[in-house]
Amino acid sequence: MSFDAKKETENIINFIREYYNKNNIKGAIVGLSGGKDSGVVAALFARAIGSENVIGVTMPCHSSEEDRLDAKLVADFYNIEIVNFDLTDTYDAFVKNVDKGINNSDLENSNINLKPRLRMATLYYLAALYSELKGSTYIVAGTSNKSELYVGYFTKGGDQVHDIEVISDFTVSEVIKIGEYLDVPRKVLYKTPSDGLSGKSDEDKLGVLYDDIEKYLYAKPLDPKIKEKIQYLHDRNKHKFNMPAYKRKKIGVFVGCFDPIHKGHIHVIKYLLEHRLVDKVLVIPTESYWSKKTEASSSDRVYMCKFLENESIEVAEEYSKLQYTYEIFEKLEEKYCADNLYLIIGADNIINFEKWKNVDRLLEYNIIVVNRDNIDIESYVSRFNKKDNFFIIDNFDYIPISSSHIRENIDEEEIKRYIDERVYKYIKEKGLYRKA
Repeated sequence: MSFDAKKETENIINFIREYYNKNNIKGAIVGLSGGKDSGVVAALFARAIGSENVIGVTMPCHSSEEDRLDAKLVADFYNIEIVNFDLTDTYDAFVKNVDKGINNSDLENSNINLKPRLRMATLYYLAALYSELKGSTYIVAGTSNKSELYVGYFTKGGDQVHDIEVISDFTVSEVIKIGEYLDVPRKVLYKTPSDGLSGKSDEDKLGVLYDDIEKYLYAKPLDPKIKEKIQYLHDRNKHKFNMPAYKRKKIGVFVGCFDPIHKGHIHVIKYLLEHRLVDKVLVIPTESYWSKKTEASSSDRVYMCKFLENESIEVAEEYSKLQYTYEIFEKLEEKYCADNLYLIIGADNIINFEKWKNVDRLLEYNIIVVNRDNIDIESYVSRFNKKDNFFIIDNFDYIPISSSHIRENIDEEEIKRYIDERVYKYIKEKGLYRKA
């Protein structure tokens, strides 16, 4: 299918306008390098929000004077205000602090990447300044295309940083077609792509042609060695795309007899996970604390619970032999931070919570109370001093079933509605809950 430059250009313009209107934004700051990408982006914003609301910025730094003049050519053509912010002295002052004993060859990559990082800081400096001067918000426009993004040809903390992207889903040839439709000056549009910093073309630095990257992206015939090179570049630079972040996992601890586990239990677990109240649930089948003997053996109850395990639900059978809930939590602290542990209990349990063994110890943890039947949970929670530890889920849509009802009526056809099919099959095969 041929590329419809007119349609895609209008789609981009509408995207910009909708975003600006929705977020009450006024203007755009565009770093003008003198190349096609920034030229096309400047043209798109001039069309979308008016040239009077676009600020073009040139930032020479031991770079070609021709690039600055080409950037001015774009600004003049679209009647965009242009600011020249020379970073040469800033750059020199920065690198002057580096140990002079380090070889220049070792500094080459650091120095090249410093320049786009200084440019990023400059663009955001000016965005804040113009927001004040104009009394309306100005944001930084990104100028990277799909081809260079795929192979990671950008600097983390440099040209990767911006507030809005408008050509990131278009390859080099597609950007050129959009530029042709927008009448971007030919000298800029067909200029050999380069970073304007290293003295090398983009393709020289990458070791592959942009045309080949486009063929790869659109699954067109390509030399296997070139395909391997492109995939290598993509894989090597994956660290640039996503920022890894350690996240404290909230662990829900669901303790009970689960004799048997049923869809009412699973409904509670799914609700907590879907609403991100917890990130993972530990299901721990135990013996009854209220002198009520369980019908199925511990191993059978663990086995039935394990049918429901997935990446978010774990049956922590190693804690099943502990007699009291506070003991389970103390043991869990060997693996998890106490602040990340959440005891999951129902409304009926909170009514008798003060009877639980060593309840003061349990009150040191987070407690999720799943309410039902419009019970006034607050009145029960108010008995304890540590009210901030409680998270109450009111008006919860309980599934009206109990394990005791299932045990007593296992042969009734309707019971199947309330049990996972695998659990029901296991119960029947093992002869569990069979009436005498």
